[in-house]
Amino acid sequence: MASGRKKNSVALVDVAREAGVSTATVSLALQEGSRISAETRERVRKAVEKTGYRYNRFAAKLRTGQSRTIGLLITDISNPYFAALASGVETVLDAHGYMTFLVNSGDQSARQSRQLSTLMEHGVDGLLLSPAEGTDVHSVSELIQSGRPVVQVSRWVANLPCDIVAPDNTAMAKELTRHLLMLGHRRIGFLGGTEGRSARIERLAGYSQALAAAGIPLDPALTPTGAPTRDNGALLLREVMAIDNPPTAVICYHDLMALGALRAARDLGLKVGSDFAIVGFDDITEAALSIPSLTTVHIDAESIGRAAATQLLARLDGDAAEPRHLTIPAHLVVRESCGGARRQ
Repeated sequence: MASGRKKNSVALVDVAREAGVSTATVSLALQEGSRISAETRERVRKAVEKTGYRYNRFAAKLRTGQSRTIGLLITDISNPYFAALASGVETVLDAHGYMTFLVNSGDQSARQSRQLSTLMEHGVDGLLLSPAEGTDVHSVSELIQSGRPVVQVSRWVANLPCDIVAPDNTAMAKELTRHLLMLGHRRIGFLGGTEGRSARIERLAGYSQALAAAGIPLDPALTPTGAPTRDNGALLLREVMAIDNPPTAVICYHDLMALGALRAARDLGLKVGSDFAIVGFDDITEAALSIPSLTTVHIDAESIGRAAATQLLARLDGDAAEPRHLTIPAHLVVRESCGGARRQ
């Protein structure tokens, strides 16, 4: 005759009996956000430890309709910016009893669509998304229509009814360009970022606005596109330095591209920081350690992650307000890579 439970298994009722409370109280005590007294929670904790009980998240989802898991889908897990962002997300979610599923799309929309389907199959309660290039809006909309909240993080695609948490790219690109203009540069390039990507659109807008205010027309030859990689930073610098009237300064889409551009500049014999300027965005740790140290826009990726996670939790708690576009402040960090003599 088959028994109802395996001989060595421990059920919720065993914990309840040991703690001297109901099974419902045990269930609530195991949920981080529940309103259970510290004394009762401690009794349950000790009972769990004594009995060797393991929380069954799948069973809990069947009872409550919640998995207490959140998907975090980013584009480049090797980029230190996203590592910091993920840290901010995980800090907030862990404090509220949620597990983070970190997924890397590799900036490939087809791969991202498959990953979205898998996250739905695993029953995540919500999604934090830094969308891949060419994101299929329909696949994300399907997730939203299923009742799961979605927050776009750091960059975004249009026509999605969800929150956005991102840095003020336009304002900071404008400030960065003004700084180079103040130093005497008049031929300033803008390197990289994929055409149509929100961060490139916003940063290019700020750059263009600053040039226009200084009476300098935008030269398309100085604004080549390219996937945001270190190698492309080097490649695009070589490209703009080969034109008839090359720039004396370049703004790179982000720091990894700027570090690649620094490498190419050395190969080309350019004296970065004395007769040529290279600047970036993000202020990753390597920016301060490069030679010369990199002038950049400090974007607090960890704060962006925390803000995005907090906004998602608000949606899970029932916030039904219209989608918000939350802008996280950033600031210019001036280092060695932009100083020195200038060509007019």
